Parts: sequence; C-alpha cells; structure tokens
Amino acid sequence: MMSVPGCAQIVKEDNVTHSFCGLACVGWLYQKIKDSFFLILGTHTCAHFLQNALGMMVFAKPRFGIAMIEEGDLSRHDPKLDEVIAEIKADHHPSVIFLLSSCTPEVMKIDFRGLAHSLSTPELPVLFVPASGLSFNFSQAEDSVLQALVPFCPEAPAGEKSVVFVGSVNDSIADDLRSEAEELGMKVGGFLPESRFDRLPAIGPDTVIAPIQPYLARIVSRLNRERGVQVLRSLFPFGPTGTRVFWEDLAAMFGITVDLREREQAAWERIGEQTAMLKGKRVFLTADTMMELPLARFLKNAGADVVECSSAYINKKFHARELEALEGVRIVEQPNFHRQLEEIRESRPDMIVTSLMTANPFVGNGFIVKWSMEFTLMPIHSWSGVFTLANLFVSPIKRREHLPEFDESIWMKGVMPSAEA
Repeated sequence: MMSVPGCAQIVKEDNVTHSFCGLACVGWLYQKIKDSFFLILGTHTCAHFLQNALGMMVFAKPRFGIAMIEEGDLSRHDPKLDEVIAEIKADHHPSVIFLLSSCTPEVMKIDFRGLAHSLSTPELPVLFVPASGLSFNFSQAEDSVLQALVPFCPEAPAGEKSVVFVGSVNDSIADDLRSEAEELGMKVGGFLPESRFDRLPAIGPDTVIAPIQPYLARIVSRLNRERGVQVLRSLFPFGPTGTRVFWEDLAAMFGITVDLREREQAAWERIGEQTAMLKGKRVFLTADTMMELPLARFLKNAGADVVECSSAYINKKFHARELEALEGVRIVEQPNFHRQLEEIRESRPDMIVTSLMTANPFVGNGFIVKWSMEFTLMPIHSWSGVFTLANLFVSPIKRREHLPEFDESIWMKGVMPSAEA
C-alpha cells in the first residue's frame, strides 16, 4: 500500500487488467489527425479485434489498416512493407503514417523502430508507435502516438508564453477550450495532437502544457524534460468542480486571477436532475480506461458513494490533485479482478463502471452497468461537456427504471452452489 499525505491511499495488487490493447486508440486518433494513416503490423487476432471493436467505422473509409503477419513470416525480422506503403500513399495521400506494434511481432523481436526508419522519407514520415497490449492499455497508447509527434513540433520562440493543451478531443471541445482560454486572457499555442500533421504546435520553455486527459503522464514528462515546458498540475477538466479548478489554476500560471465559483454553481444547477439521481448511489469503478480517478472524483462531488476506484496505472505526481480530491475513497492500482468480483457480489453496488469485456456478465447478474469506454469517445471536457458527462452516468439508471424487476433467485442459482452439490 502506498500513502501520500493528504491523498487517498493507493492499494497496489499487481494483477493483469481486463482491458483492450493499445491498438484501440486508432479508433479516435485517425479521426482526430485527419491527414494521417495508422498501419498496424499484426496477426489475424489483431485484425479480428479491430474489426469487432471498430467495425462500425468501415463504411466511412477509415484511415487505418493491418499488414498481416502469417506464421511463415514470424521468423523474419525485416517484414517487407514497401508495397503496403505505396498502396496507402496512392489511396489515402497521408502526410504521416504511424506504424503500430502489436504483441506477436514484439515477442518475435521485430525491430519496429528500424523498420519505420527504413520506410520513412522526408515527404512522408513513417513513425513508430509502441502499442502492444503486452505493455499498454487502449487509452495509454495515445501517449505513444503523441511522443512520436514530439520531434516534429517546432521550437517555440523565447519570451512568447502560451498554453498547449495535450490530449485528443473532438474539434468542438477543442474550439471551446481555445475560446475559454482566450477569454481568460491566455494565448493558445495549439493542441497536441492537432487536426493536421503540418499544424503541430510550437513548444519551448515558455510553453505551459495543460494535460486534458489523465492517461498522458509520459508525454508530459518528456516535454518537461526535453523542451523545459511548464506543466499545469491541476484537476482534469471533468465536471463543474474539476473544470473550475482547471481554469483557475491555468490562469494563475499566466499571472491571471479568476474566481469561477459562480460559474461552477451554475453548472451544478444545470445538472441538478442528474445529481439527484446519483446522490447516495454506491458506485464501483473497475480498471479499464485510466480515466477512473477524475470520473470517481466527479461522482464523489455529485454526492455518490464511490465504493472502489481502480485503475490500470496511477502516477502519484501526475495524478496528485485527483488523489487529494479522492481522500477517503478506496483506490486500487492494477486490481485483482477476481477479488473485485467477489466484493461486488457481496456488496451489490448500485452501479458498476466497467469494460466492455466484463459489462455483459454483470448485466446478466442484475447489476446496473456503464461501459467505461464511452467516456473516452464522448465530449465530456470543460463547461460544454458537463451535461454530457452527467448524462452518461444516469442513462443506465434511467434505462433500468423501464425494465422489469430483476429476479434475484435466477442470479443466486448462477453464483451459489446447490444443496445437492
């Protein structure tokens, strides 16, 4: 158990997290970086996973694909991808290609970095992105993509202080963040990632880095180390309280004093119907997206009782403010899912926030469940995202109200041994 003064205690169980692999980040990043192509070097398993996880996007002619490795290729350490790259250039005309690693080729020691370098040209960079499920969960691999972009970010001129928001959000949220910062008197240097490869922000010692996603600890640390940036250490902009603290702390780094308490109160009033439904509800968050800490903090602020908040990885420095806000809540890093399952069976929480892989069994046993993956795909940031965030939590509660009452005896037959046994 790790303990930080004034923070929630962290229990570390060192177990494998039930989460999608890092390849899933392609689902939102190819849409964000509109002149990119994501090429996965993987096996049939990778293809089946992406087809199932991202299959709803195939009709939109998505800019991602898989270079399939057959059994006979596994002994080769230099897969031939020249024809694949040529086909991608002809069909999609990208400005950058991201070459993503996957489990089997990594185990076979394929030199992805060298392969990407050999395929890259000044006109069309091919950038290596480690995304194997052996090392990354699906949201964490976005960090790898952003790190691949760092060498292409120009050096910011000295003396020009600006903020660069780090983390992929859709264009409407990005516009809201930009306009809010400018209204508060801050110069916006851009976003990492931007919507185009040729518009990457300039970053230097006078740049303030404002992380807006809680799974980007490594890229923030790298920018601080290599570019000497100033890093915002605050709550993430989820929910009325997190949004107020985020903007007040960011403004303070520019020497600007703002008091947004009235705006926070107005935001809470706007979601009064939702918070009334959440108040007193016992919520259990299993590890999946690495967004669990700020989500649990929002629930706590809304009056819910967070039974447990677990996450695949917790960085005590990067997540310090969220941990402070969660004092008194049970926090678990890399949880043992079987232990959680037993506790859930015994405590019967009112809602479980969990992965797609474990959601249906919980639903089948009568629990109200929220897919944690939805929070990675929906516009839940800052003031404009408050209503969406609250609705995501109450939608399964409302849905349950329209369903017939769950037959407890059926569930008990599934989990309790019979007398004959």
